[in-house]
Amino acid sequence: MRVRFYLMKRIYLLTLICILLVSFSCKKATVKTEITFWHAMGGPLGKTLENMVLGFEKANPDIKVTLVGMGDYSALAQKLMGAISVDNPPTIAQVYESWTTQFNAQNQLCPLDSFVYGRSGLTQEEINDMYAVFAENNKWDDKFLTFPFNKSVPVYFYNIAMFDSNGIKEFPKTWDAFRAAVKQITKVSSKGGKPEIYGTGGGVNSWLFGCMLYQKGGQLLDETKKKAMFNSQAGVQSLQYMIDLIYKDSSANFTSGYEPQNDFLSGKLGTIYGTIVSWVFMKDKMSFPIGIAPLPSWDKRAVLSYGTNICLFRKSTPRQKEAAWRFIKWFTRPKQQARWASETFYVPVCKQALNEPSYAKLLGEVKGLKEAVEQLNYATFEPRGEEWFAGRRYLGDAMEEALRLKTLPQKSLDNAAIKLEKEWK
Repeated sequence: MRVRFYLMKRIYLLTLICILLVSFSCKKATVKTEITFWHAMGGPLGKTLENMVLGFEKANPDIKVTLVGMGDYSALAQKLMGAISVDNPPTIAQVYESWTTQFNAQNQLCPLDSFVYGRSGLTQEEINDMYAVFAENNKWDDKFLTFPFNKSVPVYFYNIAMFDSNGIKEFPKTWDAFRAAVKQITKVSSKGGKPEIYGTGGGVNSWLFGCMLYQKGGQLLDETKKKAMFNSQAGVQSLQYMIDLIYKDSSANFTSGYEPQNDFLSGKLGTIYGTIVSWVFMKDKMSFPIGIAPLPSWDKRAVLSYGTNICLFRKSTPRQKEAAWRFIKWFTRPKQQARWASETFYVPVCKQALNEPSYAKLLGEVKGLKEAVEQLNYATFEPRGEEWFAGRRYLGDAMEEALRLKTLPQKSLDNAAIKLEKEWK
């Protein structure tokens, strides 16, 4: 009887231990490392990001990525600065280069070099596969401080049928040819007055100005000498070209906001300048064949690549940092980049993504997309100093004055240069 009692007691204890072990094992398996990602992706871009995060979490069940949308970049910048001031930043966030410089100076960022070259990092082949402009743009003191996220290139969208009806067989490759083409497309009504169809249109755009400036061998800033350079002869010539399209040729309609895009989609403009990502917002409204073209060029081919990068904040725990790197690495691999580029029209950050079936198919279907992406082979980027955060605004204001004929190009650019250089003092 006693033997039976002890035997039953032993079985009970063993069963209890097994239950506890299973319970502990299950609890351990469900423990997730949560990382927060502050971003400014909205609309279809945000939906793609959400779906991709779900895919990452399915492949990495031990990590939870909490997305926090901030609406736009201005709100994101303000929220990040506020969070840093109270020592409570997210794990990772989208950042522009000028923000990165500022946050790095405040010792808020965790460098990524140890992850990139670590045991779970990238091979040299994978690093070399990244477009050179993105690798260079994410390094401070020759070390990866951030990693590329949503990157874009400037393009022209054009009405293929309108070009064909005017006998223009291909999109112009030089700015002189572009000027002639949009002048040819412009149509004035029989009653005179404003054209019924403009060759092109748009508002103040420092991105386009910067591209034209670099094509002429100029630059925006000399950050070493702390001197503005956009008011050079190359800058004046670029701005004067824009003015002449509007007032001398009457082939460009000077408008702002989303009006140029709406005019283009309604057939009132032959071309519009923009970011390649605009395709996603226009595709459901297209009623005629639209082509994409790389920018025309002046003395040399050059464009400025735009978009943000991902930073990792130092405040994060070691487990969060490791989880964040796993997400960054996963997101920037060819398969994921092909999906990101296919659904958002941002450009992929690695060349192998072009060979993924989904993106290769798209490159063959959308006229000019392949050539637009190839601009990455000669792309550069804007100044990264925190002074440029204000400098871009000063340049935009100067362009606005000149394009409205309130001030001569040289004078407006000189005034902007003076304001910018005060930021260094």
